Amino acid sequence: MPEALPASGPVTGVEIERKFRLRAAPSARALAEHGAVPRRLEQVYLVEPPSGRRIRRIEHADGRIEHRLTRKERLRAFAFHETEERIDAARYESLLLQADPERCPIRKVRHVVPHGAQALEIDVFESPPGLVLVEVELEHDDEVVELPAWLGEWREVTGDPSYLNANLARAGTRIAPWP
Repeated sequence: MPEALPASGPVTGVEIERKFRLRAAPSARALAEHGAVPRRLEQVYLVEPPSGRRIRRIEHADGRIEHRLTRKERLRAFAFHETEERIDAARYESLLLQADPERCPIRKVRHVVPHGAQALEIDVFESPPGLVLVEVELEHDDEVVELPAWLGEWREVTGDPSYLNANLARAGTRIAPWP
Protein backbone atom coordinates (compact mmCIF):
# COMPACT_ATOMS: atom_id res chain seq x y z
CA MET A 1 0.00 0.00 0.00
CA PRO A 2 1.24 3.49 -0.68
CA GLU A 3 2.41 5.64 2.24
CA ALA A 4 0.04 8.42 1.15
CA LEU A 5 -3.69 7.72 0.97
CA PRO A 6 -6.48 9.81 -0.52
CA ALA A 7 -8.43 12.00 1.91
CA SER A 8 -11.47 9.72 1.70
CA GLY A 9 -12.43 6.28 0.52
CA PRO A 10 -10.56 3.00 0.84
CA VAL A 11 -7.59 1.94 -1.26
CA THR A 12 -7.49 -1.75 -2.16
CA GLY A 13 -4.60 -3.67 -3.65
CA VAL A 14 -2.11 -6.47 -3.39
CA GLU A 15 0.89 -5.86 -1.16
CA ILE A 16 3.95 -7.96 -2.01
CA GLU A 17 6.67 -7.62 0.57
CA ARG A 18 9.80 -9.27 1.82
CA LYS A 19 10.88 -8.94 5.42
CA PHE A 20 14.33 -8.98 7.01
CA ARG A 21 15.46 -8.92 10.64
CA LEU A 22 18.41 -6.72 11.52
CA ARG A 23 20.82 -7.54 14.31
CA ALA A 24 20.59 -3.90 15.48
CA ALA A 25 19.00 -0.64 14.45
CA PRO A 26 21.06 1.55 12.13
CA SER A 27 22.53 4.60 13.81
CA ALA A 28 20.64 7.88 13.72
CA ARG A 29 23.50 9.29 11.64
CA ALA A 30 23.24 6.49 9.04
CA LEU A 31 19.48 6.93 8.83
CA ALA A 32 19.83 10.69 8.36
CA GLU A 33 22.60 10.27 5.75
CA HIS A 34 20.31 8.02 3.71
CA GLY A 35 17.29 10.31 3.82
CA ALA A 36 15.19 8.42 6.36
CA VAL A 37 11.77 9.87 7.07
CA PRO A 38 10.66 8.72 10.55
CA ARG A 39 7.13 8.29 11.81
CA ARG A 40 5.90 6.82 15.08
CA LEU A 41 3.26 4.10 14.71
CA GLU A 42 0.82 2.52 17.11
CA GLN A 43 -1.01 -0.48 15.66
CA VAL A 44 -3.97 -2.08 17.41
CA TYR A 45 -5.66 -5.30 16.26
CA LEU A 46 -9.43 -5.45 16.49
CA VAL A 47 -11.68 -8.27 17.62
CA GLU A 48 -12.84 -10.21 14.60
CA PRO A 49 -14.88 -10.60 12.41
CA PRO A 50 -14.05 -9.57 9.80
CA SER A 51 -10.58 -11.02 10.12
CA GLY A 52 -7.37 -9.10 9.79
CA ARG A 53 -8.67 -5.70 10.91
CA ARG A 54 -6.34 -3.25 12.58
CA ILE A 55 -6.18 0.45 13.27
CA ARG A 56 -3.08 2.54 13.16
CA ARG A 57 -2.14 5.92 14.61
CA ILE A 58 0.71 7.56 12.68
CA GLU A 59 2.62 10.50 14.07
CA HIS A 60 4.66 12.18 11.34
CA ALA A 61 7.95 14.02 11.94
CA ASP A 62 6.17 17.37 11.40
CA GLY A 63 3.73 16.58 14.25
CA ARG A 64 0.80 15.73 11.99
CA ILE A 65 -1.33 12.79 13.22
CA GLU A 66 -3.05 10.39 10.85
CA HIS A 67 -5.37 7.43 11.57
CA ARG A 68 -6.02 4.42 9.35
CA LEU A 69 -8.22 1.33 9.32
CA THR A 70 -6.79 -1.66 7.47
CA ARG A 71 -7.91 -5.16 6.57
CA LYS A 72 -5.18 -7.54 5.44
CA GLU A 73 -5.50 -11.15 4.19
CA ARG A 74 -2.65 -13.46 3.13
CA LEU A 75 -2.77 -14.52 -0.52
CA ARG A 76 0.52 -16.44 -0.74
CA ALA A 77 3.93 -16.64 0.96
CA PHE A 78 4.68 -12.92 0.92
CA ALA A 79 1.66 -11.34 -0.72
CA PHE A 80 -1.41 -9.91 0.97
CA HIS A 81 -4.70 -8.43 -0.17
CA GLU A 82 -5.01 -5.15 1.68
CA THR A 83 -7.74 -2.53 2.02
CA GLU A 84 -6.77 0.64 3.83
CA GLU A 85 -8.55 3.91 4.50
CA ARG A 86 -8.04 7.09 6.46
CA ILE A 87 -10.33 7.55 9.43
CA ASP A 88 -10.77 10.50 11.76
CA ALA A 89 -9.59 10.61 15.38
CA ALA A 90 -13.11 10.08 16.74
CA ARG A 91 -13.58 6.87 14.75
CA TYR A 92 -10.13 5.69 15.80
CA GLU A 93 -11.04 6.24 19.46
CA SER A 94 -14.35 4.40 19.04
CA LEU A 95 -12.62 1.46 17.31
CA LEU A 96 -10.19 1.21 20.23
CA LEU A 97 -13.15 -0.15 22.18
CA GLN A 98 -13.00 -3.18 19.85
CA ALA A 99 -9.31 -3.88 20.56
CA ASP A 100 -8.51 -7.59 20.73
CA PRO A 101 -7.79 -8.30 24.43
CA GLU A 102 -5.43 -11.13 23.44
CA ARG A 103 -3.15 -8.77 21.55
CA CYS A 104 -1.05 -5.86 22.73
CA PRO A 105 -0.63 -2.67 20.73
CA ILE A 106 2.49 -2.64 18.59
CA ARG A 107 4.55 0.51 18.95
CA LYS A 108 7.42 1.25 16.63
CA VAL A 109 9.26 3.98 14.80
CA ARG A 110 9.28 3.46 11.06
CA HIS A 111 12.09 5.01 9.05
CA VAL A 112 11.30 5.09 5.33
CA VAL A 113 14.48 5.22 3.23
CA PRO A 114 14.56 5.47 -0.57
CA HIS A 115 16.62 2.65 -2.08
CA GLY A 116 16.73 2.71 -5.89
CA ALA A 117 13.26 1.94 -7.23
CA GLN A 118 12.29 0.49 -3.85
CA ALA A 119 11.85 1.90 -0.37
CA LEU A 120 13.15 0.35 2.83
CA GLU A 121 10.72 0.50 5.75
CA ILE A 122 12.93 0.07 8.81
CA ASP A 123 10.80 -0.66 11.87
CA VAL A 124 12.44 -0.19 15.27
CA PHE A 125 10.02 -1.74 17.76
CA GLU A 126 9.29 -0.40 21.22
CA SER A 127 7.07 -3.43 21.77
CA PRO A 128 8.37 -6.06 21.47
CA PRO A 129 11.57 -4.27 22.54
CA GLY A 130 14.82 -4.70 20.65
CA LEU A 131 13.29 -5.99 17.44
CA VAL A 132 14.29 -4.32 14.16
CA LEU A 133 12.67 -5.39 10.89
CA VAL A 134 13.03 -4.10 7.35
CA GLU A 135 10.14 -4.48 4.92
CA VAL A 136 10.56 -3.96 1.19
CA GLU A 137 7.42 -3.70 -0.94
CA LEU A 138 7.75 -5.20 -4.41
CA GLU A 139 6.01 -4.81 -7.75
CA HIS A 140 6.14 -8.59 -8.42
CA ASP A 141 7.04 -11.80 -6.56
CA ASP A 142 10.41 -12.36 -8.21
CA GLU A 143 11.71 -8.79 -7.91
CA VAL A 144 15.28 -8.73 -6.59
CA VAL A 145 15.97 -7.16 -3.20
CA GLU A 146 19.51 -6.08 -2.40
CA LEU A 147 19.88 -4.59 1.05
CA PRO A 148 22.59 -1.94 1.50
CA ALA A 149 25.65 -2.74 3.61
CA TRP A 150 25.00 0.18 5.99
CA LEU A 151 22.06 -1.81 7.48
CA GLY A 152 24.56 -4.18 9.08
CA GLU A 153 23.88 -7.87 9.73
CA TRP A 154 20.51 -9.18 8.64
CA ARG A 155 18.64 -12.37 7.89
CA GLU A 156 15.52 -12.87 5.84
CA VAL A 157 12.37 -13.73 7.79
CA THR A 158 9.85 -13.51 4.94
CA GLY A 159 7.28 -16.24 5.45
CA ASP A 160 8.21 -16.83 9.10
CA PRO A 161 4.86 -16.38 10.89
CA SER A 162 6.54 -15.33 14.13
CA TYR A 163 7.50 -12.02 12.45
CA LEU A 164 4.00 -11.11 11.26
CA ASN A 165 2.81 -8.04 13.15
CA ALA A 166 -0.43 -9.83 14.02
CA ASN A 167 1.58 -12.53 15.79
CA LEU A 168 4.05 -10.09 17.36
CA ALA A 169 1.03 -8.42 19.01
CA ARG A 170 -0.04 -11.60 20.81
CA ALA A 171 0.35 -11.25 24.56
CA GLY A 172 3.47 -12.97 25.84
CA THR A 173 5.15 -13.18 22.42
CA ARG A 174 8.88 -13.70 22.74
CA ILE A 175 11.33 -13.11 19.96
CA ALA A 176 14.19 -15.57 19.59
CA PRO A 177 17.61 -14.03 20.28
CA TRP A 178 19.83 -13.26 17.33
CA PRO A 179 21.57 -16.49 16.29
